[in-house]
Amino acid sequence: MTSPSVSPTAGAPELPASRRMRAALLYGAEDIRMEDVPIPRPGPGEVLARVDVASVDFTDRKVYLRGRHPMITIPGLFGHEWAGTIVEVGAGAEGRWRPGQRVAAANSAPCLPEDGALCRQCRRGRPSMCETIQYVNGAFAPYILVPRRLASVNLHPVPDGTPLDRVVFTEPYACALHAVRRMPVLPGDAVVVFGAGPMGLFLLNALRRRHGSDMVVIALDRLDSRLRVAKAMGATHALNTTAISSRDAVQAAVGRPDADVVIEVIGAVETHREALSLVGRGGTLVSFGGVAPGQTLPVDIGHLHYHEIAIQPIYHHTPVDVAEAVRQLVAGEVPVERLITARLAMSELKTALQMVADRTTLRTVLLPDPV
Repeated sequence: MTSPSVSPTAGAPELPASRRMRAALLYGAEDIRMEDVPIPRPGPGEVLARVDVASVDFTDRKVYLRGRHPMITIPGLFGHEWAGTIVEVGAGAEGRWRPGQRVAAANSAPCLPEDGALCRQCRRGRPSMCETIQYVNGAFAPYILVPRRLASVNLHPVPDGTPLDRVVFTEPYACALHAVRRMPVLPGDAVVVFGAGPMGLFLLNALRRRHGSDMVVIALDRLDSRLRVAKAMGATHALNTTAISSRDAVQAAVGRPDADVVIEVIGAVETHREALSLVGRGGTLVSFGGVAPGQTLPVDIGHLHYHEIAIQPIYHHTPVDVAEAVRQLVAGEVPVERLITARLAMSELKTALQMVADRTTLRTVLLPDPV
């Protein structure tokens, strides 16, 4: 039997009488279809929200090209960055959530203590590696169902007056905060952010907020338009490596050809190799950009050993990082207005994905189609 949900209250968004919607479904490589699907009903502890704004990122582009991702069952709902307004709440969720409430969300949740024994990784304090992690997709649609686990730990209220296109970046900024919290940056270190796309820019902001103004941060990219934003987001040096090697660029910036921490943001084998070449004695390569499984990175083990160079992969986010991301975004501590370079209707999703591939946008946000 379907559990009853709380009906919308005065001021809450109204659902269509048909209780159906047009949603983006991923069927395979470069195969996205806008289809008529039922609007789900929230079960116990769940929340149904209207998507007021969604964001398209490079992960969406990669998933679109590959036609698959561990967090999506094919065919499946597509899109994972959104902010919106609660429409219905399931039984048991009424104490915290109500129809009409504005919210921001992450795209996953780890296992919960109240559900019984935690998985091994959550017991170890590594919820980003949760063995039963629950992913949520469906942001490229008018409505999205928020499962109980996510509604418990990674859904957050947004104050009236805060633009929802500011907090739509909760998930990616939480990933940046997670990385910066875990990477070994010490006072006086030189840090290289290898790639000044949206995630590199989020990392620059997070680094500055955590470590202050004295740290030297070098942003490397091949697009001057992005490097100008990198300077505004906190880079001490923002250098174009189109006509100069990355080592020469770092040499010009800090007087030596290497750095203490190098963050690879692009997510390719060749850029990981180049980023590793920039790591100095006792330094760390932070592997942040996601690379498809099965690819290998040749390394000089002797060089790693005698120079004590570490490689630290960092993936995803934790509830602590999500909560802090919402706090900083609501407080205006992340200049997202520098990142939003296009606004399109939800039906123009394929155009938005192509803009990511062409690098003609930093972040494109999708808004509901006119009724």
